[in-house]
Amino acid sequence: MGTASTLRIVFVEDVPTDTELARRALGKAGIDFVSVRVATRAAFLEALTGADPDIVISDYVMPSFDGISALKLARERDPFLPFIVLTGSLNEDTAVACIKAGANDYVIKERMTRLPFAVKEALALREFRRGAAESDRRFRESEERYRSIFVNSTAVMLIIDPEYSVILDANNAAVAFYGWPREELIGKPVSEINTLSPELLGERMRDALRLKKNHFQFRHRLANGTVTDVETHSGPISLGGKTYLFSIIHDISERIAAEGERDALTTRLAHYLATSPTITYSFGIAGGRAIWRWVSENVERILGYSPAEALEPDWWFSHVHPEDRKEVIRILPELVREDVLTREYRFATKDRRSIWLRDELRIMRNEDGSAEVVGTLTDVSRNRKAEEELVLKSAALDAAANAVIITDREGCILWLNPAFERLTGYARAEVLGRNPRELVKSGMQDEKFYRAMWETITAGMVWNGKIINRRKSGQTYAEDMTITPVSDKDGRILNYVAIKNDVTERELGRQRLEALNRGKDALLREVHHRVNNNMQVIISLLRLSSPDSDDQSVKDTWGGIGRRIQSMALIHAQFYESDDLANIEFSISLRRIVDGIRVEHPETASRITVAYETVETFLDLEKAIPAGLVFAELVSNAFVHAFPDGSKTGNILITQRAVDTGMLEIGVRDDGIGMPRDFDPPSCGSLGMILIEGFSKQLRGEVVFSGEQGTTAILRFPAGSRDAESAPTDRLTREE
Repeated sequence: MGTASTLRIVFVEDVPTDTELARRALGKAGIDFVSVRVATRAAFLEALTGADPDIVISDYVMPSFDGISALKLARERDPFLPFIVLTGSLNEDTAVACIKAGANDYVIKERMTRLPFAVKEALALREFRRGAAESDRRFRESEERYRSIFVNSTAVMLIIDPEYSVILDANNAAVAFYGWPREELIGKPVSEINTLSPELLGERMRDALRLKKNHFQFRHRLANGTVTDVETHSGPISLGGKTYLFSIIHDISERIAAEGERDALTTRLAHYLATSPTITYSFGIAGGRAIWRWVSENVERILGYSPAEALEPDWWFSHVHPEDRKEVIRILPELVREDVLTREYRFATKDRRSIWLRDELRIMRNEDGSAEVVGTLTDVSRNRKAEEELVLKSAALDAAANAVIITDREGCILWLNPAFERLTGYARAEVLGRNPRELVKSGMQDEKFYRAMWETITAGMVWNGKIINRRKSGQTYAEDMTITPVSDKDGRILNYVAIKNDVTERELGRQRLEALNRGKDALLREVHHRVNNNMQVIISLLRLSSPDSDDQSVKDTWGGIGRRIQSMALIHAQFYESDDLANIEFSISLRRIVDGIRVEHPETASRITVAYETVETFLDLEKAIPAGLVFAELVSNAFVHAFPDGSKTGNILITQRAVDTGMLEIGVRDDGIGMPRDFDPPSCGSLGMILIEGFSKQLRGEVVFSGEQGTTAILRFPAGSRDAESAPTDRLTREE
């Protein structure tokens, strides 16, 4: 072993999960080890030399290498190297083959918890056999050197004085066997090498002297403290007129160990048969009838019948389902012709359930010409249910309206449903074994498209997308396709399943709708353009028709009319410019309206700084025009009334924000002279206040005035569904 406590293990296994199960079983048992896993003959030979293993654990069946071959290679290198075989199922032939080939033990993968015990037993047996081989070597050398002693016998021989129960003489074989030097062995009391009590030992010697019995099985103690099984043949001899006991001693420890292994194997086989999911049985044929001779005990656990009940005449036939009896009897001649037969039928359990059994039979012919049938019964009800479910799913796929194909990992078609034939125009025989790109590729997607699709599915992910393909007739069609990879338990992709939905009509409808929408957008854009142009004409006419009067109220009236028309025109112009004809970003409208008012009042604009705190907010035409008109009145009031002193500078802050209640607030705040103490907006009666009140009600909102420092006016109204998307975009900005 590599160290005093660490084992070196070579796993001959092609399935990593089985190796991991074995490692966990050994780790849970507290066995400290290092290991290497190999799966080929060359790698195993290299591991035998390079790793110098203490033990080999090998799978019985592998694709390119098998456990028996590995065992032969291991035995050629080291006849004492422990070797344990892992097998996937209980099979008496497999067990016998492994033991005959020289394996120390075999372990069923489903009983991996037994592996640590098998490893410990194999290691102990290796040490014992090496010791026994060393003892044999020393014995043979002693025999060659001292052949004359005890007639050159290779057997362990002792001459015992029965009166004092001590060893008078011992041949060199005895010296080698017991391990004491010759001078120590001679004169040693027999009770020091025999584990029997002195009283019982004396009785056995007296029996041998009187020849009542001369064949005994003892356990003898060796010089190194170990105890081994021996077989002695003892009898009286006369030397110098005195009777002594002459004993020939044979080491039977290996035979006892082999018998123990045989008994353990028999016990394990009995246990495996009792716990196996498969019932084992045998029967003979006499007078044309099957006479059951033996059945494994697990028949009671699986079918509910005791072994005694199962051996009763007609037990099997009477419990085969009535609808299946005729068929199972009809195919019996096949067993005689082929020596093997497999059949499935329904069988009644003791609790009156009906289950499906797979019955596998084989004729065993003896040398005397007699024959016996051995067989196994396995409950395959779950498999039958899975098969029925598979048939149902296959029928469902066949009947599905969507086209479905299954390909191998290279994309060659293995299966298709009738809907695929209808979709593409290809018959099943034309499709199987071919790649879909050979059949339906239209060339309307570039290689980048297909490369991205394959990168997705080969990475084990589902791909979904729309693709334009071509039918057998040459006609193109659109389809929604989903491709799903199918992987094994180790994550290796085995197949791809593609589900195709013909969306040609839907695509044509979408294209028609897009064409209609483009026409509608063009019409709306033209409407906004013409409205804006007409309003600009009206504004120009108002300016040309403005009365030449020194009366400031007249000028203000004409200017107010033009400003209000200009505000509406600006909004129509913004709708015309917008990519989204349904909504405009209203903070842009606020700036444009302010810019127009600054042009209307150039002297005041030169003294006022306008700042903005706004968020991006979208309004439709129904809200944008009344909100713009109210805002224009509020800003105009600030320009006209907040800073009457022509030499004083001032500030106006424009705010726009969405509040949690789903309302939009637009504020105009100045630091001018403020409102008069007796100012009451509802009773003011001016045209501007009437417009403010009327349009705010149209918006289902309100305008609130306050005048603690300058004047603050806030328009609050529900902004609609898109203000939920509003987000702060403009921090504080200023315009001179």
